[in-house]
Amino acid sequence: MRRFSKICIFTIALIILTLSLALAGAKFNNEDTAKDRQENTFGTEPGDNTSSNEFGTNDAGDTTIKSKARPKREPVDWYDKIIITVNPDTSWPKGDGTTTSTTTETNYDNSTDTETTTTTTQENKTW
Repeated sequence: MRRFSKICIFTIALIILTLSLALAGAKFNNEDTAKDRQENTFGTEPGDNTSSNEFGTNDAGDTTIKSKARPKREPVDWYDKIIITVNPDTSWPKGDGTTTSTTTETNYDNSTDTETTTTTTQENKTW
C-alpha cells in the first residue's frame, strides 16, 4: 500500500508536468492593445544664459513641462587666490647678543574674500 501511494503521486506529478509543458508550447500573441498611443520624451534643453520652465498643453490636450537648465559657472581655482610673500631680510646677531627678527604674514580668506596682514617682531637675547 505504501509503494502504491508513492507510485500514484509520482504518476500524477509526471502527468501534470508533461501536460503543462505541452500547453506551454502555444505562443503568446503579442499585440499592441493601447488606443491613441503617443510617444513621450523626457529631458532638459540646454540653456544659453538663463534657466526657465514652461508649462503648457500639447495637441492632444495633455499637460507638458519644458525645462531649460541654468548656465554652468566657471570653476574658481582656490590656488589662484593665494598670495605668497617672501621676506628676504635677514639680520645676523650683533655683538651685544640681541637678535631681532620681524615677520610679516598675509592670509587670504576665500569664504569672506578678505586679506589679513599680520606683522610679528621677535627679540632674542642670548646671555
